[in-house]
Amino acid sequence: MSRMLWNERYTKGLPSLDIPDPYFLAMYEQFPAAGRALDLAAGTGRHTLYLAERGWEVRAVDFSEVAMAQLSTAARGLKVQTLCTDLAEFVIPIEHFDLIILYYYFDFSVFPAIIEALKPGGILILKLAIEHAGNDQVLPLLKGLQQLNYQQRPVKHRGVAEGLFRKL
Repeated sequence: MSRMLWNERYTKGLPSLDIPDPYFLAMYEQFPAAGRALDLAAGTGRHTLYLAERGWEVRAVDFSEVAMAQLSTAARGLKVQTLCTDLAEFVIPIEHFDLIILYYYFDFSVFPAIIEALKPGGILILKLAIEHAGNDQVLPLLKGLQQLNYQQRPVKHRGVAEGLFRKL
């Protein structure tokens, strides 16, 4: 989807993306100690804000100028850095993050950089649209990470993969 369409959606408002995802909350509760987090394809920052309010230092990346402006306003006084860029062009620092969140980003070529960006022991929480449940597109891309929780399920005419992984 184009940047212009996402900017338009965020300008109109997406109430479903205002509160943290239940899967994210369930997985986060297992590792609540604060540290450095990276929220990729962050949108208006529902997960960024949740973490920052709990003492995390969070870098949020999204290519929508509207979403990053809304997040910057909402995050005043919190340890949040926003960056408006396309993830395909973003250079993620190596072994820098304790937690990385990736929700509904469609270019899986970013996985090697995500794995390198996690500190040893770092956690990845993801939720991705996949062609259909049972089609294992995701796990082969996460070599070097320990699978702590992973499931696929059908949603409408496609599938969703949800996972919690730790860098060894």
